[in-house]
Amino acid sequence: MLSLNDDYENLSLHTRLHISGLVTLFLLPLALAACGEKQETAQPVRPVKTFVVQAPSAERTLTYSGVIAPRIESQLGFRVAGKIVERFVNVGDQLKAGQKIARLDEVDLKLAENSARASVQSAKARVDVAKDAFDRAAYLLPKGFIAKAVYDQRKLEYDAATAAYTSAKDQLDQAANAASYALLVADKDGVVTAVRAEPGQVVSAGQAVISLALADAIEVAAAVPENEIARLRVGEGARIALWAAPDMSSDGRIREIASAADTASRTYAVRVTIARPTPEMRLGMTTSVAFRVKEAMPPVIVPLTALTEDDGKPIVYVADKEREMVVRRDVTLGGVAEDGVRIKSGLVPGEVVVSGGVQFLKDGMKVRISQDISPNVAAHGSRTY
Repeated sequence: MLSLNDDYENLSLHTRLHISGLVTLFLLPLALAACGEKQETAQPVRPVKTFVVQAPSAERTLTYSGVIAPRIESQLGFRVAGKIVERFVNVGDQLKAGQKIARLDEVDLKLAENSARASVQSAKARVDVAKDAFDRAAYLLPKGFIAKAVYDQRKLEYDAATAAYTSAKDQLDQAANAASYALLVADKDGVVTAVRAEPGQVVSAGQAVISLALADAIEVAAAVPENEIARLRVGEGARIALWAAPDMSSDGRIREIASAADTASRTYAVRVTIARPTPEMRLGMTTSVAFRVKEAMPPVIVPLTALTEDDGKPIVYVADKEREMVVRRDVTLGGVAEDGVRIKSGLVPGEVVVSGGVQFLKDGMKVRISQDISPNVAAHGSRTY
């Protein structure tokens, strides 16, 4: 009985080539499948950037936008009614105390003053006549030439004339003052922020003609949301920087916190006095005002690039340096900070967290930890591995 090798040797060359080709065609898909399985199972080691979670600070900074505003802004108007005939100032003018602002038509006011002056002269004449009559009565009464009742009548007339004269003088002073009120002047140094009346317009007493921002003090008006207003106190410090010149800043102090929220924005108005205003700070400029507040339970802060989502939940990847792999970690967010995102729970100081490319990672994936410094991480003071 011949073996397989003997049978194969007895076959013709053509038959043996045919059999070899069939075997090759049969084994080739199996070999390719085996190679594909090896390629699918081999996972590349992905390089990642990491940072060390730092111990949180007991303080944090609240930064809001604000506007430079005058501490006092007065609405100036005439103290008497009349028609404006001339205006001397425009919006933006720098005024000094005593400088002219506007003038009324003073014809009627002068007529009233002249009438009051004439009333004074008439009252003075009546006083003189009454005094002469009283002096005669005072001379004749001791001699018995007039009755006591006549003397009393002369004294009463003299007293009445004197009182009328005093009243007429007061009315003259009022008329003179009213005539002087036809010229509106600035009572303090300031800047004209608005013009509310024009020449030819008839205004009532007290109606605003201009708005004058007093130049003795400026401050920043900011709006603080209701969830942060309880952290601020009157007298606490602040840091103020101009949007137009971020490198220039000044210290400030909270002067006033509104007791009620704005009905439209639901924010609270906060006034911050600027300690040393710079010449570049002008009314209406946009500023940023920063407040340092205490944290009862300070959260840790991670850069935004360290966060991703899985099933709608925020997660981060913690790097295991010894096993060179990453582990998924669920976290609880606590809001946005200046230099990243606050993490209320899920991380502790000292842990190494991946700071970039987290959307390509999976739990347990092998990684190669990079030594480069991430810009986002360096911004908030953490160091990298």
